[in-house]
Amino acid sequence: MLHLLNGDATLAVFPSTLPGHRIVWRDIMVEGPAVDDGAARAAWLAPRLGVTPDEYERRWREGLAELARATADDEVVLWFEQDLFCAVNLWFVIARLPPRTRLWLVFPPLGDTFRGLGTLTSSRLAELFESRRPLDREARTAAGALWGAYASSDPRALAETRSALAFGDDAVRLHLGRFPSIAQGLDEIEAATLRTLLAGARAFTDLFRAVMHTPPLDRHGMGDVQYAAALRDLRPLIVIEGAAEPFTAWRMRLTQDGADVLEGRRDGLARRTPDRWRGGVHLRPGAPDWRWDGGRLVPR
Repeated sequence: MLHLLNGDATLAVFPSTLPGHRIVWRDIMVEGPAVDDGAARAAWLAPRLGVTPDEYERRWREGLAELARATADDEVVLWFEQDLFCAVNLWFVIARLPPRTRLWLVFPPLGDTFRGLGTLTSSRLAELFESRRPLDREARTAAGALWGAYASSDPRALAETRSALAFGDDAVRLHLGRFPSIAQGLDEIEAATLRTLLAGARAFTDLFRAVMHTPPLDRHGMGDVQYAAALRDLRPLIVIEGAAEPFTAWRMRLTQDGADVLEGRRDGLARRTPDRWRGGVHLRPGAPDWRWDGGRLVPR
């Protein structure tokens, strides 16, 4: 039996009494180009994660090598959480595993009493193991379809996808909210950040908790490194005081440009040059300007 865990925090509390080997999937498939190419992902992701391209590629190869340890004769237990971060990783991992491998899923929803597998006790993880569910062919096909649509250069494929896989439709909706809105040119995380800063400047940790730990954005599962990259992309709508320091020392405040965007006097991308990946879609100058209207994606 092979246990594939969603992070090192889960590994640290994982019960030693459970049979089998443990491996950790550490990549962030929700960020960067949705391709099976470590060099392409490293070129975009490494500077945003604060690592070198060589270091990122090494981790990528190690992760794929761990997945390759699973054989058709293995039973693989997938341990993930119902947030966007974990869901996209889950789709990718299922699509990579040998089709005849027996798969089981531990995939609890987030809530007031559950904030992540790494926050649980070993005994509680052992209980979740006993309630694991098998992933049948239909579920595996659904996961593969979700990954394929997520990785498509045309995001309408994913927007039109309806899935029987647990948390599939919710994850799709969260992802679509990461596209700039028709109304403001801001994604939902950016809009929440600017609204929070209307009340005054905030330190990084305080702002991160206020935005990313509040429903429904808490279901993104976004980490502080990801959020710091999103804040850099928000300039000049915000000012980052102490930007040369580690992001934990930053202090953010709203600019007049940011206030104008919130008031509808200026588009949120008017003074920013986008360079971001949303699955297989690269939002950049010269590419289709996909906008989300709350119900569908439209190109501008």
